[in-house]
Amino acid sequence: MSVIQIVILLFVLYVWLRLYLKFKKGELLLREFVEWFALWLLVALVTILPDAASYVANLLGVGRGADLVVYLALLLIFYLLFKIFLRLEKSEQQFTKVVREMALRDKEKGDK
Repeated sequence: MSVIQIVILLFVLYVWLRLYLKFKKGELLLREFVEWFALWLLVALVTILPDAASYVANLLGVGRGADLVVYLALLLIFYLLFKIFLRLEKSEQQFTKVVREMALRDKEKGDK
């Protein structure tokens, strides 16, 4: 096993520990815990068995396993960015609604 594989696996173990602790504290839903755990399990498997990525890449018509990993990582990053964007938009709308309600309430108090 190469040094980079060991480093990646140690990082995966660290992430799993953090996930477990957040889940135990109630900061993660079970679904979120399972999704993130599965993602990092996939990272660990590809790290341990890099030929598996090449095999899947060939099945999908991608030249190399490393290329497949990069493509999937980019898709995941863009998906997560999209989810963050949607949450930000929702938060901005909620914030605007609360500020309007507070302003109207303050105005009503001032009119009395």
